[in-house]
Amino acid sequence: MNEKRIGVNSLPKGFRLFFLLLPLLGLFTIGRELDNDFFFLYPTGQYIIENGFPVKDFLSMHTGMNIIVQQWLTDVIFYFIYSHFGKAGMIAFLYICYILFCAVMYKLLFRISENHFISCMMALCSGFLMSFLFITTRPQSITIILIALELFALESFVKTKKTAYLFILPVISVLLINLHSSMWLMMFVFALPYAFGALKIKLKKYSQEPCCSFVKLLICGTVCFALGFANPYGIKAMTYLFSSFGIDYINSSISEMEAMSFSSFAGKLLFGVMGIMLAVFIARKKRAFTPRFVLLFVGTAVLSLMNYKSVAYFIIGGFAAFTYFIADLEPTLKITDGEKTKADKRKVLLLSCALVAALGLLAVAAVASPALSNSENEVNVTENGEEPKSTRLEDYAALDEICEILKKENGEITLYTGFNYGQYMEFKGFHPFIDGRAELFLEKNNGENDYLKEFVDLKSAKLYYKDFLGKYNFNYIIVTQKEAVLSSALEHDGDYEKLYDSVGVDLYKLK
Repeated sequence: MNEKRIGVNSLPKGFRLFFLLLPLLGLFTIGRELDNDFFFLYPTGQYIIENGFPVKDFLSMHTGMNIIVQQWLTDVIFYFIYSHFGKAGMIAFLYICYILFCAVMYKLLFRISENHFISCMMALCSGFLMSFLFITTRPQSITIILIALELFALESFVKTKKTAYLFILPVISVLLINLHSSMWLMMFVFALPYAFGALKIKLKKYSQEPCCSFVKLLICGTVCFALGFANPYGIKAMTYLFSSFGIDYINSSISEMEAMSFSSFAGKLLFGVMGIMLAVFIARKKRAFTPRFVLLFVGTAVLSLMNYKSVAYFIIGGFAAFTYFIADLEPTLKITDGEKTKADKRKVLLLSCALVAALGLLAVAAVASPALSNSENEVNVTENGEEPKSTRLEDYAALDEICEILKKENGEITLYTGFNYGQYMEFKGFHPFIDGRAELFLEKNNGENDYLKEFVDLKSAKLYYKDFLGKYNFNYIIVTQKEAVLSSALEHDGDYEKLYDSVGVDLYKLK
């Protein structure tokens, strides 16, 4: 019998299609609950449809507060979907976003590597990570598609030298500035490695030939920047990134803005992935480097270490750069002629089924494990004899009951609710002290007061609760188990009576 080895990219079309469909396994790990931010995104979309673009706040109790709706188009899309199709429609929308992301990532990775198998496997890995970490009812579910599409356009321009691919970028600019303006500047950050690669450089021992036309990139970038003004809030939306990030007490109070730590699950995952990539880099040190991919990898890696939110950019840019580095790898299979051919095909099929089964089990584990869930539910735990903590869904159920109580109360309601559940009360028609739109509660943005700092100081006992409650004349207070200082103080304060008591959320009323 004659024997030969054949690369997996030369297998029959059925096997290649099988590899292409593997990234769809990530659909199983997408959270089935609405993200907490959805509850201010939806009513904002409704307000825009009915009243136009707001410049003063209409959700919280601070009606004089200046606001910028930096994701207005996403809000309108979410409002349309939820009002017509409900929660099922929103989850279906996430599935569509995930499939589009995987499709664009595959096209990008194949453009880089021209290796079908490697592109499918890296699309699977990037899609799988993205599915349970970042595909949720937030603007980022659309943003990641646009950023991946930008890299595809830039890489296609480099590879084919066809200017037509650059025409995709102005469209992305207009979409980003309206869908998620705080991330609009990121499209220019992702273009920097390509701009550097387009320069002719000769410094001592280092020389670089341009990978593409720098002039064309510059013209395209200028057009993209000019089109950033095509939004209802003008330059304020374009510079929103500078006014919403880098605030110390935002970074310390919001988990997704904290620097990446090995103590968190996401940190372990990120460092593990980077460790594997580093090991491959060392093992294949003879592989040539390209400046744009080195900058893309290092830049997105640094961003991901700065905060959890930026891990999404490493999953796009870092994985794209790594794909270039392993583009020449291709597993091979031993194929024999004659009677053994069918047996070899069965082995390939069994191997493929084993891979699917393993990934399927991983998907089930991801759905079952709260550590991998992006639905923001917490685990019920009993530790050192303490009462179990509530889950996010249980807290929502408690808030629903609190809403029914408040609706039966007479008189005006001046409501205090903390950062995490303010938007849910807004979704239910109430106007609390604060909600999850953290940056809008900064004085430099709202032009009125630094409400966020007051909330942070209250939570840490730097601000005396009596002074704070008296300042705003709150007559109803919703306090969660995470606000231990305020919860303990109200428990022993004779001026307040508890109207509702649960594991996670309590309601107090001023007597």
